Amino acid sequence: MPFPYNGAEFPAMKPSPSKSEFQDWLILVEDGRHVLLGRHSTPTDEEISRAAHALAAQGIGGWLAKGSGHYYQKRQQYSLQKIRSLAQSQIPWEVAETRFHDIRKEQ
Repeated sequence: MPFPYNGAEFPAMKPSPSKSEFQDWLILVEDGRHVLLGRHSTPTDEEISRAAHALAAQGIGGWLAKGSGHYYQKRQQYSLQKIRSLAQSQIPWEVAETRFHDIRKEQ
């Protein structure tokens, strides 16, 4: 087998996805806390609606977002993309996003 391995010898084997291929759905709240909704599927409208109602009932602002990168590898870049607001927030998205990244650095 030639080195370096290029995948041609075993066509069924694929290289690991690059960090840009990992996409997570998450809910981000004002203080940077978050919860993942799923790694391999898009959340349903019902799941999003339940989350929005729960946030509003607690008076917590939050957003539905997509994360890109390696979530579980803290040293790797992980970027967030705001999809939409789920509950009215007292702070801007950018502040919550900064807090999210600060929490990741501390862990």
